[in-house]
Amino acid sequence: MLMKSEKSPIIQKASEINYSYETIRITQSRIDKGLLAIPRSISNWFPQHNREINVILDNADEIRTKKYSPYSSSTNENRIGGLREWIEGNRFKDGDEIVIQVLDKERCIYRLSSEASFIDKIKEHQNGLDNSENEKDALRKIMSLSKIVDLDDERTTVHEYFRHIDIPIKEKRRHITRKPGKVKEPVPTSLRLILGRIYNGICQVCGFNFLKRDNTPYFEIHHLDASKGNHPSNLILVCANCHRQFEFAKVLSTFNKQSWLIRVIFNENVFEINQLVEQLKPDNYIKQIHL
Repeated sequence: MLMKSEKSPIIQKASEINYSYETIRITQSRIDKGLLAIPRSISNWFPQHNREINVILDNADEIRTKKYSPYSSSTNENRIGGLREWIEGNRFKDGDEIVIQVLDKERCIYRLSSEASFIDKIKEHQNGLDNSENEKDALRKIMSLSKIVDLDDERTTVHEYFRHIDIPIKEKRRHITRKPGKVKEPVPTSLRLILGRIYNGICQVCGFNFLKRDNTPYFEIHHLDASKGNHPSNLILVCANCHRQFEFAKVLSTFNKQSWLIRVIFNENVFEINQLVEQLKPDNYIKQIHL
């Protein structure tokens, strides 16, 4: 979708990752000059006068100083200079897209990444998160991912929660040999951490919680249907008491049209389920291309 702008056109596309981001296209003439032209639609992200800015390139930790000149200068173009080595190293071609992030506008700190490396790095971190050894490891990986996507760790946790939601149940199931009714598929460490952070360790059924000696909340995860694996709609964070009631009481469950549990009756006791999926749902994931 092409959006009209008083400054320059913007193309909107669905993002292939579960994060929104902004890109600019590099042209052959700017490749030849070793600089990056900044579209006028995002000129307000940058200083209004000639000055040096701080730039992080791709996944490096080092901050580099580059010269920036605005449209009002003699160049008649918003541009970042001194990028020849980086441009040549990435082998950019005419029309390639570069992800641009404003890390700190006041201090003029920006990150420039090739779109391919940006997406690959996110997927690499997500894969690492999914295979975390323990919850501390999973938390470290969420913190690391949050820096790449430039969101706080709470929002990153929510985005990762919805990434799991967006995976169809059949694709998430792992085929393991077990005796029927005896062994359930374990909840991945990363998903347990995500659920714990979203619900703050508070039972979704009765609202009870308590802290362990290490000052972290105690909770358990219950599979509503042992045959449906670890899709978030099939998992519910509960206290030990409610978990036992799911296992041993007479249970009557009510689900909404999206297959999320919204009410449960243990024997004759009715509980409304605290489901935050609708309240937390992010906006559509959009890639905006500034031309």
